[in-house]
Amino acid sequence: MSVNLVGLDSLPALDPLIEAYPFKPYRNYRVLSRKRQDAVMRAELQAALKQTGGFGLLGDGAAILVRPQPWDSAFFDLSMARLYLLHDGNGSVASLRPLLASAFEACRERGIRHLSVRVDVADAPAIQAFEDAGFRMMDALATYIYPLKRPAPEPIKEMGVLRLYKPEDRDQILEITREAYRGFRGRYHLDQHLPHERSDALYVEWAKKACDGEWADVVLVTENGEGVVHGWASYKQIEPVSTVGEAPIRGGGLGACRRDKPGAYAGLLRAATERIHGGGAVTEMQTQIFNFATIRLYESVNTQFVRADYTLHAWLG
Repeated sequence: MSVNLVGLDSLPALDPLIEAYPFKPYRNYRVLSRKRQDAVMRAELQAALKQTGGFGLLGDGAAILVRPQPWDSAFFDLSMARLYLLHDGNGSVASLRPLLASAFEACRERGIRHLSVRVDVADAPAIQAFEDAGFRMMDALATYIYPLKRPAPEPIKEMGVLRLYKPEDRDQILEITREAYRGFRGRYHLDQHLPHERSDALYVEWAKKACDGEWADVVLVTENGEGVVHGWASYKQIEPVSTVGEAPIRGGGLGACRRDKPGAYAGLLRAATERIHGGGAVTEMQTQIFNFATIRLYESVNTQFVRADYTLHAWLG
């Protein structure tokens, strides 16, 4: 099997694979044409190659791109990267193995020790090839959307006062997040190569960056009317799909509530959906497939199930 290196200048060589790839993430959203889905995927791959140290490998009917993750690497003190796989849907598990072996070798040469990949649950050949190469499943995500074509969700009786974030809420939000995500069974906690204390701290850091406007565009809180915060939720505009795909989608945020105030999160989700819908965008929500309590909250807002993905990690150390 011949394998060729792919850089920014040779990105057009991937166009046939981009067009043929049968598991495009937005294929079930019904808000993007196939042409725009291709454009979004092309933009994501371009961003991977633009990242310092990013590279791609093109084989027969498949390609792999590797995007280093500088923030994650610094946080865990470990050289980490994300892998993207494209294929034309005609190959077998055996045909993907040589390409993955080449990608592992190239990563090791570049000092990358930890790889992650998100793969559509319907892409059985890719999942099997990843497992054969040494990847292990760490997470299973379900994605729901509230489409613009639907009327705005009906308001419900709010528990407490729901409002926008104020700087004086920051310490309480961090406290709530620290408690809510301690020992959380997410992809970081389930990875034996990542220390649990750093995995706990990651969500607190995420909350900090949301409050500071780095990882969120909007932060909502609900409180008791006297400044005691019961819960919080955040969201941002998802890119490149919102710009390149010309389909504004907002979501991708973190949130949490006090353990003795579980009802606070339902009001926050509905409020976020109302705001996003009123702003002319599709609402996107994600959680673990096994998180039935949160999925029921999504369903209570009449969202639609549109995607499911596995997240797998590989250790190259």
